[in-house]
Amino acid sequence: MQFFPGNTGPDNCYALLAAAHRGLNETNDERIVLTTLASLEADDIDTYARLMDLSAERKDWGAVATNALRYLAVNPLVALPYTYLAEASEKLNDSDTAIAASRTLLKLDPPDLAGTHFRLARLLHATGHPAAKRHLLQALEEAPRFREAHRLLLEMTSKTAAASPPPAPSGNP
Repeated sequence: MQFFPGNTGPDNCYALLAAAHRGLNETNDERIVLTTLASLEADDIDTYARLMDLSAERKDWGAVATNALRYLAVNPLVALPYTYLAEASEKLNDSDTAIAASRTLLKLDPPDLAGTHFRLARLLHATGHPAAKRHLLQALEEAPRFREAHRLLLEMTSKTAAASPPPAPSGNP
């Protein structure tokens, strides 16, 4: 690294050092090396994916979002970075980005379709968007025993019932 620090080609020293740290379970050192590599290499999606994993474990949502956006700049047709971006944006209280990432993720046939619909329903419900209930029902269609989805549905229906006026009395005694 000290003799040719800009080398980011195949089998570069950064990737080899990161692999060694990973093999030794030195995740902090691995993250530092991969962060250096990511700053030097503009299209290394494997590095971005590993940094997303490591950052999510540490709950460093800013780093997760940064690496998800880097990954998407290289390949926007993969579900993995949208999953991380939606989660990170939700944790960072950036609901617009989380909603956009979740909607895009649905178009890419995510591995957890019910979970993606549920996350989108929860985000939309928080903003008062009427499509929230539709996504929630789609989550329940995929996973009928999804307890959190049932709780959210009860919350939605109780708010709807409380907001609607009571029925008018009929004229029959």
